[in-house]
Amino acid sequence: LFIVALVVVALYWHNSMQSKTYAVQYARKECEKEGAQLLDQTVQRIRLSCSRDRNDQWRLWREYRFDYSIDGVNRLEGRLVILGYRLVRSALENANPVIH
Repeated sequence: LFIVALVVVALYWHNSMQSKTYAVQYARKECEKEGAQLLDQTVQRIRLSCSRDRNDQWRLWREYRFDYSIDGVNRLEGRLVILGYRLVRSALENANPVIH
């Protein structure tokens, strides 16, 4: 029983590390699209849950937050939602909000 638990923990850890690698890549791509710079070491998971994907299979749903900068001075926040290893949503804080 101990060995089974150890294997489950190892698989979860490996899956989490792989998912974070994808999150960093997705965050970098989103920043590049906006002409911004991803601030290193700021990608962190903030939420984890289970959900079904398009094929009705259970996947881990992870939400990550990260910091980025457009001008090299101000820090802005971005968020990603990853289902399995697929990016399903991203949002970047607006550096220049429109005021009405």
